[in-house]
Amino acid sequence: MGKKTKMIIALSVFLAVIGTLIYTSIGNAATFYLTVDELKDKQEEAVGKRIKVSGNIVGESIKFDSSQILLTFELEGENGFRVPIQYDGVKPDTLNDGWEAIVEGELNSEGVFIASELLVKCPSKYEAMEENGEEIPKDHPATQKQGGNETNG
Repeated sequence: MGKKTKMIIALSVFLAVIGTLIYTSIGNAATFYLTVDELKDKQEEAVGKRIKVSGNIVGESIKFDSSQILLTFELEGENGFRVPIQYDGVKPDTLNDGWEAIVEGELNSEGVFIASELLVKCPSKYEAMEENGEEIPKDHPATQKQGGNETNG
């Protein structure tokens, strides 16, 4: 085998490996992000595909089977549509009614979202204070005016 043939084979193998790596990384990165309401509209096309879904936790739906380490609950959208979630893992301490959660996994043909990852977004204590009608401390950055230095003149 000539030197030129060996070079062509080596270059072909190198390009094939690079192409395969690019293809698999694009496939893994192609996870669609939907709200619960968007999932309702795209439910048929979402079945069996890897997606992320965000919605608000429905507190009354939370059930945890500690013997199987299986967590089930529902996420609710702004329009009241709910999607049942099944998560095989430990129940987070922050799983509270009305808090936003993001799940990643696949929707099965029965309409149950099988989550492989679960993230609960915690509202800041100042958002909770506002919701309860409490006043935010005056020295907190959220109460400060935005922009440059202002002078009264």
